Order: sequence, then C-alpha cells, then structure tokens
Amino acid sequence: MGAIWFDKHRFADHLHEIIGYKSGVAASIEHMCDLLSGTGFDDEIISSEEHGIRIRSEDYNTLYYNLLHKIGVTDRPLDGIFEIFNISREIERKNGADFAHSIQEIYHRHVETEIEKAIQEGRKSLNPEGMMREAARIHGRAGLDAIMLLIEGYDDLMKHSPNTAMKFHQYTNVVNLSDLFDQYNPIAEEGTFLDQRFIDYLSNNADKLGEVHWRKFEELTAECFQRFGYIVDLGPGSNDDGVDLRVWNDARDGAPKFIIQCKRIKSKIDKVTVKGLYADVLHEGCELGVLVTSSEFSVGARSTIEARSYPIEEVNRESIMKWLKELRTPGTGIVRV
Repeated sequence: MGAIWFDKHRFADHLHEIIGYKSGVAASIEHMCDLLSGTGFDDEIISSEEHGIRIRSEDYNTLYYNLLHKIGVTDRPLDGIFEIFNISREIERKNGADFAHSIQEIYHRHVETEIEKAIQEGRKSLNPEGMMREAARIHGRAGLDAIMLLIEGYDDLMKHSPNTAMKFHQYTNVVNLSDLFDQYNPIAEEGTFLDQRFIDYLSNNADKLGEVHWRKFEELTAECFQRFGYIVDLGPGSNDDGVDLRVWNDARDGAPKFIIQCKRIKSKIDKVTVKGLYADVLHEGCELGVLVTSSEFSVGARSTIEARSYPIEEVNRESIMKWLKELRTPGTGIVRV
C-alpha cells in the first residue's frame, strides 16, 4: 500500500477534524495521545507537530479505527475494508464457495441497479428489499441471513470510513471531551442529563470513570436511572444536604422511592459515609438509599450495612460499567438496581 504525507501540525488537525465529524466529539492532541497510549501512534502524533509525518496507509487505518473505537463510536476497533473480507470468509466457511459467490453477485448487482434508481428518483438511500427477496428465494433463510450480514457490513463501512462523508449519527453539534473532565458545561443534545456521546466514550474507557468531573458523574447517574424508567430529580450540586438525586417510580408525589448519593472518588467508601446516608434515608422518609461510586465499598462499610440492616444499596464501578455497556449506542438493554 501507499503512504500519506502530512505537513507539520496538519496530522493532528486532520485527526481532530475527521474524528470530530464522525463521532461528534472534539478531542485535543493531549486527549488523542492519551486514548492511543501504548500503541506507538501517540508518539507519532507528537512528533508530527514538529516535523510532519509520512504514514503508511495501513497504519493510518489502524490508528483511525483505534481512535474511533476509543472515542466511543464502535464497540471494538474495526478493520476497514477487511471487515467485508472477514464477513465474506465467514459466509463461505458456513455455506461453501458457490453460495458465497452467489450472495456477493446478488448484492453487487442490486446495488448497481439501486444506485441508478436512487439518482433518477433523487433519493439519498438505497432500498435493499430486492436483494433480500432474491437471496431468500434462491437460498432460503441462509441466503437472507448472509445478505443481511453483507448489507450491515457495507453500511458500517460507509458510515465509519474516513474516506466517506457519511456518519453513524447526525449530531448537530460537537461536544468537547474536556467538558467531561476539566470543566462543567451542561450539554445533553442526545440525553436528558448527560449526552449519549459521553456515555459511549466511558463505555469504552473504564479507567477514566474516576476522573470525570464530579457534576458530570452526578449527571451520568441521573441519566442512567432516567433511562431505567424512573422519575429523577437532580439536585443543584451544592448545598443539597448530601442528597444528589431523588427518585420516584412513576409520579413525583410524596417522599421519593429512594435517594442517591454520588461519590466520584478513588478511595473506598467508609462506614461513616454509609451511616450519613442512612440518616438521610430516615429524614427523607424513603425506602432505600443508593450510593453510586466510581470506587467500591470498604469491608467496614459493607459490614455496617449487614449488621444494622441498613436499607442501603451499593452501586460500584463494576456496576456502572455494566450500565454503560447496556446504554451505549445503539444498545437498548436495561439493567436495574
């Protein structure tokens, strides 16, 4: 394969632009290098700021798809056009070479026809119904399954490729990754409390959960419970008497079903914190206190809850990461406390 040359400063600018366009998230040079730490590409980005860079096409694709994954767009690093080769090999492995060749022929013939129709009719999308019907008619359910794999594979390739203008989500703004960590901006174009793009990012970067801005951590918790179907009241963030969220099942009437305290810390939750939350439960007249932490409970805290039968639930870092995996785009699963 060939190589691509970027003048000094241009490589980082290019990555900033293309990743921002595809993901809706703006990442600084520092953030990009952090996301690519250990790959060797972080050093190349820094070096390109001083001397420019000549990068092989295959290395560029590896860097790009790794960065796209780390920013939260995909659940794993994709392999560009080789994703289609892998799908084709899998179809051939399961059903044989003649079957795989037939499916490819049906797909490409219908794509050519649909492109002509779309141009004539002024459409921006292709209708896959014809190829699906033909594949099912000739090869039955196996044919339909195989053609669907190809359709989805090519669709993902077109939306995620750095060489196309398509993108997976049509965000109308770009959020700065620094807003999740360094400063507080109440941004939620795709979400009630916390923007979906931050959820996608965190779902692929478990080690960053403890570094999130404390207010964003509260918004993350509120967003999760709101999507679980609860009515959520997010407190002001200060002077809230230790109650960060109040939560009701179906109506904001009377005492909340439970209250939530958020602790974005690295140390373990101690028994003093647990006792304080129990006092708040009694004061609020609710059924349960939930303590959501980027860390976990200490042995003493858990022993205190068990010995005194406190109505307190622990949601630790591991639990939060399960929530994030369920709520990342395009997941639809629901996990309850």
